[in-house]
Amino acid sequence: MITALSHGLRLFARTAQVCIVYAGTFALLGMVLIWLLSVAGLAPMGLPLVGGFLLVAPALLPGFFAISAVQRSGRKPAWRDVAKGILNTPRALWGLLLVCAFLFVIWMTDAGILYSFMLGRNYAGWEMLFPLSATLLRFHLGAAVAGSLFALIVFCITAYAVPLLIERRANLVTAVTASVRAVFRSIAANALWSLILATSVIFSIIVPLLLTIVLPIVAFATESLYRAVFPGSEDSQD
Repeated sequence: MITALSHGLRLFARTAQVCIVYAGTFALLGMVLIWLLSVAGLAPMGLPLVGGFLLVAPALLPGFFAISAVQRSGRKPAWRDVAKGILNTPRALWGLLLVCAFLFVIWMTDAGILYSFMLGRNYAGWEMLFPLSATLLRFHLGAAVAGSLFALIVFCITAYAVPLLIERRANLVTAVTASVRAVFRSIAANALWSLILATSVIFSIIVPLLLTIVLPIVAFATESLYRAVFPGSEDSQD
């Protein structure tokens, strides 16, 4: 795991410019959505939104895999390589990502229902993002318990399935089955990795623009772990 993170850091250092632009696009989008929630008086929903990002984050991997592939080929990655990687995403992967998006919608709907029952009034201002009162703490704890189930499901079905589908090494059913088996074959290591992913990504979203650095590193580290579990013709690392 340390080796994977080190690989992710080295690859980010070599491709920082395109990575920052790519990840920064989503960091900026997240900041705008959180700001809109705050303006609308729904600031406490910001943290569930941040947590929900983990459910749809696998959709960004095709772009990062494209950056990695171009770097391995000896070229300097550019924005067109990211776009090409996204456009060449297999249909089976889009189907899996739609499932993730559906779970995200359910997760936000559940959080919204919990909000209406436990809070039920406007909370404006960035400070209301955080559990600064007993009422807000109860809401965030309840939302976290519900969200963790969705996050667990998404991690199990996408951790290795998304890379397998990106590289067209399996069909949808085979990729998801292989992913679930790989996760449960080494539960402790994958649980630790999922915790690292969740903690680093959520914290980096809360801290403005840190996501532009953290997201590429963990994406490249994810690729490194995938190649360790499913070695193939592209499993060499610099």
